[in-house]
Amino acid sequence: NTINQVEQSGSKKKAEKFKPKNIYELTQFVAGIRPSFQSMVKIFLNREHFDYGIPSLDNLLQDKYCDSSFILYQEQIMKVLGYADFEMSKTYKIIKAISKKKTYVINGAKERFLPNFAKKCLANGDVKTLDDGVEATKKVWQIIENSASYGFNASHAYSYALDSIHLAYLKANYPIEFYKVCLQHYTDKNNKDKVENDKLCRNFQENPVEILK
Repeated sequence: NTINQVEQSGSKKKAEKFKPKNIYELTQFVAGIRPSFQSMVKIFLNREHFDYGIPSLDNLLQDKYCDSSFILYQEQIMKVLGYADFEMSKTYKIIKAISKKKTYVINGAKERFLPNFAKKCLANGDVKTLDDGVEATKKVWQIIENSASYGFNASHAYSYALDSIHLAYLKANYPIEFYKVCLQHYTDKNNKDKVENDKLCRNFQENPVEILK
């Protein structure tokens, strides 16, 4: 496969299962197949609804493009940290610290996040007791750690999604030109995994119509 983000058989099967319907869903898919989202990916691909049962948090994460409380993008992690009274200007630094496994920063952020988030849930009437808030908070923090480990920001995922669409369009509508460019590119890069047969590649460059028949 020569389409960005679905070159591997595993990601291709995920795309076939999810069947993105528009650019918004494709952007979510690009973010959703990152290792950081593995704990939630089955729910996402099956299009099952997910929420935390914490109305104020769910309302923060859900929008007109996704009615589930998935944390797909770095910006959503920043929102959740902001919900727990972290200064927004410092939230991205926390994300980078988690991704680089800087334990001292992670532990410090966690120690502040747990009580702040639990108190906010209680104050908003999302939980009945502070202990209930703490239990909910632990689950949310684990999602944050997972998401920050190797997640995309929204604009990055969107750019990859656009690239995938453009490649798919060219491959479907201009297959000869598309494969000629691909084979030449892989040949120039000496990518033997992509170009398994040099003779076939040369024959294609000379007579692509016959090869594609």
